[in-house]
Amino acid sequence: MAEIGQPATADRLAKKLNLPRSSCYQLLEVLKDNGFAIHFEDQKRWGLGLAVWELGSAYQRHEPLERLATPVLNKLVAELGKKTAVVGHLGVLDGSDVLYLLEQRPLRSLKLVTDVGVRLPAHLTASGRAMLANLEQKQIAASFRGRELSQRTGIGPKNLLELKQLLEMERSRGYSLEVDEVSMGYASVGVAILDHLRHPIAGLAITLQSRELEKLVLSELAAVLIKSAEDLSRKFGHHG
Repeated sequence: MAEIGQPATADRLAKKLNLPRSSCYQLLEVLKDNGFAIHFEDQKRWGLGLAVWELGSAYQRHEPLERLATPVLNKLVAELGKKTAVVGHLGVLDGSDVLYLLEQRPLRSLKLVTDVGVRLPAHLTASGRAMLANLEQKQIAASFRGRELSQRTGIGPKNLLELKQLLEMERSRGYSLEVDEVSMGYASVGVAILDHLRHPIAGLAITLQSRELEKLVLSELAAVLIKSAEDLSRKFGHHG
């Protein structure tokens, strides 16, 4: 729809996408229900919805962050990659999820579920918890109160109380660690990037195979991440 530049019929969209018309209609209805498409019934045409504008606006807000974080992430992966294979991530909070904006993989990469544009529950990810640990208690409660927290592998906090206890521990040591919570056999270490108000604007994390943690000094690994996050935070006005 964006390429066409104006409202189009479902038939035209189906042909452009090489989809059966029935499948195209189903997809359009889902997009409409989520605000990404508008159906102009009198014209029998479909156009872009408000959610697309909001998404584009969000991308523009994140563009400076991505521009500044890319070389830091590349350096981080290259430095840590001398010891073991790692993948670097930059994500932001979107409600109770983490939305991944950047991912830096070495040539011989690990097979992960994360990628640019992927969402994962913030309470299970290292980057997500690093950001949550820097939010006020009332913000965390508003997102998670009364919910049974989802799990992917059977590991991780199951409710708000367990999450708060975990965040308190991770806040005190300065970084978050998840082991086998997102994918069995993999672990991640994450830290938050803060702005001048100490608000977490992003999470920086590296993922490696869980067994590699035994070969590395976790505090040293975290220190490298913390230094990278502090350098980025200063560029956004945080001096703490």
